[in-house]
Amino acid sequence: MNYQDPVNYHELLKQYQLEIDFIEDYGKVKKVYTKSGVYALKEVEEAEIRSHDFIRILQNLQHKGWMGFVPIYQSRQGSPVVTHQNKGYYLMPWLPNTPSDERDVRYHKLFQELAKLHGTSSKEVEVKKKDIETHYTGLKTTWEDRQKELEEYVMECEKKVYMSPFELHFCTVYYEMMRAMEFGFSRLDEWNTEMEEKEKIRLVTIHGKLSAKHFLYDERGNGFFINLEQAREASPIHDLVSFYLRTLRTYPLTSLDSYEWFATYEKHFALREEERLLLHSYLAFPEPLYQCIMQYRHQRYKTELEHMQSLIRAYWLTKNIEQVNIKIFEVDQQKKIAAEAAANETET
Repeated sequence: MNYQDPVNYHELLKQYQLEIDFIEDYGKVKKVYTKSGVYALKEVEEAEIRSHDFIRILQNLQHKGWMGFVPIYQSRQGSPVVTHQNKGYYLMPWLPNTPSDERDVRYHKLFQELAKLHGTSSKEVEVKKKDIETHYTGLKTTWEDRQKELEEYVMECEKKVYMSPFELHFCTVYYEMMRAMEFGFSRLDEWNTEMEEKEKIRLVTIHGKLSAKHFLYDERGNGFFINLEQAREASPIHDLVSFYLRTLRTYPLTSLDSYEWFATYEKHFALREEERLLLHSYLAFPEPLYQCIMQYRHQRYKTELEHMQSLIRAYWLTKNIEQVNIKIFEVDQQKKIAAEAAANETET
């Protein structure tokens, strides 16, 4: 769709010494055609304009040798972010994003580049016992409260003579949710035990909003991240959990592709034991189902059919995530058994 009134952008792009031929509108991103080439102009939020944190983070990563993001051009004044009519913008080359690889290969490339990002930015920081305890008790209390809400609601539903289709389906999946929660609680308790002797934790620079649509390809088939405004220091599991939550919102999956992506990631950047335990915990808790059920219970503004469709989609997402989570757990257990057997053979 052509942008009908490029006058404001004409003034803005003078700061880059560019003259517009025409612009295509893709929401917050504008595809800018000029005599010198095609560019992507991205609008950023006011808070991001004030902080410029993501620019500083990208510059630090570049100094460390990681170039896995689409470069940001500087204006004539030497600024990577320019303001115009109380909004902020930055300019990048427009990538064609027409990879010849199959979908699954592209996901492997994404996870490989994510591992490089995490590995390049990885650092050890001291952690206080109080902070660990605060995170543990806060997360466990939140999940226990949600578990109690679900218990109360299933009892409320089962007392009815005639349940709605939604309520009937909820009661059907309820015990699966409880088993998933038990697995999540047990991994969280193990994480807390594992952290008792730890004085340091590992932080990396995370993408912050990781998804396949934020990983684009150039003409040579090389992949680069975009949309890094929410990049920050955190545990590497944040990117993994958020990616699976965004990506596995599909029909039920029968393949183990989603586990193979994780295996590719670990070939380049392996998680530590405490990180794995916390990953299992976050992946196990059926948050999408909980949110869907509570919306029906307290904010029923959609039709019964629409709520049922939302519940089924949330259930599929939960089961897809459960599949990869259990596979990671099973492979880890097999490796531990093999290591113990090898150690026993060495002793004998």
